[in-house]
Amino acid sequence: MKKYKKPESHFVRNPGGLSGEEIARLSEEELSEYLRKDSFLQDKKKYRIKSGYILREIAGEYVIIPVDSGTEISNAVMTPNHTAAFLWKSFEQPSTIEDVVVKGMREYEVTEDTIRNSTEHFVKESLKRNILEEVD
Repeated sequence: MKKYKKPESHFVRNPGGLSGEEIARLSEEELSEYLRKDSFLQDKKKYRIKSGYILREIAGEYVIIPVDSGTEISNAVMTPNHTAAFLWKSFEQPSTIEDVVVKGMREYEVTEDTIRNSTEHFVKESLKRNILEEVD
């Protein structure tokens, strides 16, 4: 028997600019090659905030508190703005960058490039600081 996984789907950018009809006509091999272009495989990676941190809202302001001595940042409290708190909350559950970009475009009046750049920067910096982890 196969291992059960919760059903889910994710948004993935069209890497090569073909129309939906053109993509539908590709053979499996051509489609596989087409989707490997650009960042399709990167878009499938999921990330989540590591355990050991708590995000709290106090009097309309956010704070991130490290509660585990094994965390990278153990002697400081982080104070994210509302957008950074949105990104934090988005990655509390395993999510792809693309999922968070789509969610951000629904949440904020912002261009796709702006929210994508912010999300990618958040992921890069959080991975570097060992706050975020890649998950299956």
